[in-house]
Amino acid sequence: MLLVRRRAGESIRIGDDIEIQVIEVTPTRVTLGIVAPREIPVVRSEVRLTREQNRAAAEPPGMDSLTLLARALRLR
Repeated sequence: MLLVRRRAGESIRIGDDIEIQVIEVTPTRVTLGIVAPREIPVVRSEVRLTREQNRAAAEPPGMDSLTLLARALRLR
């Protein structure tokens, strides 16, 4: 992991196409602006995690899950 100190109004570049700008810094928050090509998705980590969890929850249960459920119901 590369650590870089920047002040409001400064930026860093990733490759030729991505720029991360420091917009505002307060004692409890940093506001960033990200300039990237449309084909590169830019999302907050918590949004990506929620999407992955939603996709996993929407998948039909596999045979392993059904076998475990059937076994648990038989033991009741």
